[in-house]
Amino acid sequence: MNYSTYSADDFIKDEYFQRWVFSPDAETEAFWQSFQAQHPDQQQPLTEARRFLLVFHVKEKDVLESRIGHLKRRIDLALDQPERQEPRPAETRTAPRRTGHWKVYAIAASLSALVACAFLFLWVRSDKNTPDTYTTNAVTQKGQRSLITLKDGTKVWLNTDSRLTYPSSFEGQRVREVTLEGEAFFDVAENKAQPFIVHAAEINVKVLGTAFNVRSYQKDQKVETTLVRGKVNIESTGKQAKAVTLLPNQRVVFEKTSRQLLLENRVNTEKYTAWREGKLIFEDQPLSEIVQALERWYNVTIHVEDTGSLGCRFSANVDNKSLEEVLELFKASENIDYRREGDQVSILGKLCAE
Repeated sequence: MNYSTYSADDFIKDEYFQRWVFSPDAETEAFWQSFQAQHPDQQQPLTEARRFLLVFHVKEKDVLESRIGHLKRRIDLALDQPERQEPRPAETRTAPRRTGHWKVYAIAASLSALVACAFLFLWVRSDKNTPDTYTTNAVTQKGQRSLITLKDGTKVWLNTDSRLTYPSSFEGQRVREVTLEGEAFFDVAENKAQPFIVHAAEINVKVLGTAFNVRSYQKDQKVETTLVRGKVNIESTGKQAKAVTLLPNQRVVFEKTSRQLLLENRVNTEKYTAWREGKLIFEDQPLSEIVQALERWYNVTIHVEDTGSLGCRFSANVDNKSLEEVLELFKASENIDYRREGDQVSILGKLCAE
């Protein structure tokens, strides 16, 4: 999300910005304070958007641009246009009174109140049948992880470089629905009357009460679901929709290209969920996948000098180690070298050489 180019209207419609305005927490406060410090040129549109939301209490996910523009034009018009002067006969003129400024402010205040009432009327009419909920985005950057507790008691561990979109409340809804981009572990609060659905890329994971891991990064060619406890249904979307039911210690992989659902039995679930405890477990995986995981985990970019080495397969257990310790392990076992400059890492030499 490139907030540095946002206008006031863009900020008004942004759900993460709305969350900071209406329900600030440590995460949003830290993010927006840091953003303001790094982008002082965005202070004016940001402040304007914040004031607009606080005045009109807008919490709608998709605020109509026509409403925003109309309200802002009406208010700006009241402040910018001078009071109209009607010509008077010469004989009735009196000494000028000092009332111009307060009249402009009075008109602006009255018009603002009138516009607010009109907006509230439109708001109530258009949304009177919808629950008082709004959408929240929980976002982690590379190198960050987060634990989120939803309103229903469901706990979600969000891995690095991920986003979870969910409503502020599930009350009054037939199902509990969230959307995941990235990776997360879900421990879902049981509610048989209200199933829980995770939308991840081109699959839907439907559960009642269970614990499972979903990995769905946009750049990956597959979506993976691993079941630890309970029972889940996995359904692919589109014309060639398919479905499979997962039992504990099973894993299903959805191939984005072939659109196939591949079921694996008796998997080591710790391998796919250990990241919650600060661990990364690799079992006979190509270096290309390991590099991708390390980049997200440590918030760096890794360049492999010998591209042929990306197909080399390795097994490793990274248990709360620093990036330097991991690179030293590769250096000692594969007789290669590495160089790090800030967030840029270069792996030098040829791996898995015979």
